[in-house]
Amino acid sequence: MQFEELRYVCQEAAIDVVRTKGRPVPPTIVLPRADRTQLVALPDFPDEDEARHALLAQFAADRMTPDAIPAWGFLAEAEVGGADALVVAFGARRHAPHITASWFGDDGGLVEFAPSEELDPTALPFLHPLQHAVDALPAQPPEGGPPGDVLGGGLPLHPG
Repeated sequence: MQFEELRYVCQEAAIDVVRTKGRPVPPTIVLPRADRTQLVALPDFPDEDEARHALLAQFAADRMTPDAIPAWGFLAEAEVGGADALVVAFGARRHAPHITASWFGDDGGLVEFAPSEELDPTALPFLHPLQHAVDALPAQPPEGGPPGDVLGGGLPLHPG
């Protein structure tokens, strides 16, 4: 999978979450895997950045590092430009994280996503543990494990 495909997978996950679960959308982690994409809702996501950082550091240690997951996505509702939107941040091994957003339409669904751009390192600092986890993966995957530099082929979405 290419980095641009990761953007697409995360945006499709966002559309799927809004369509199937509705609002409010809890902060959600997107874990792309070779066989499926796992969505992990974080309904008790803390308000403080330090607590968010600690939670995501533990999440990365528990869920990403053992399985050598080389990419991640993060979905959360936010106000962007004075309107409600769903923000999508995503990152992968050896790629700086990027961010995009889609505003909610009158029907409650998402409208077209804004072009993605590189995430400023000072923005959303609580996401750093996710990027650190993928950047720390070995160049060669463990035998029988998923590759560290590529995500594999088609990734159907499976909430889980």
